[in-house]
Amino acid sequence: AEHRWTVAGAVVERDGGLLLVCNRRRNGSLDWSTPGGVIDPTDASVLEGLTREVEEETGLVVDVGPVIEVFD
Repeated sequence: AEHRWTVAGAVVERDGGLLLVCNRRRNGSLDWSTPGGVIDPTDASVLEGLTREVEEETGLVVDVGPVIEVFD
């Protein structure tokens, strides 16, 4: 059976820097990516799921607008 997921990633820029998260893969290797992930069926929208993922991965609370603003 084919599995399909909706995924989203956030590009968070502040003070000239880009926010990345470090991911440890099953084989022990590390890679860096923008925060994000799988949007759950229980998320009301892709943006809601993305804000949840950003908070889970970084602890940052985001406010969704035309541009996502980060409040820390």
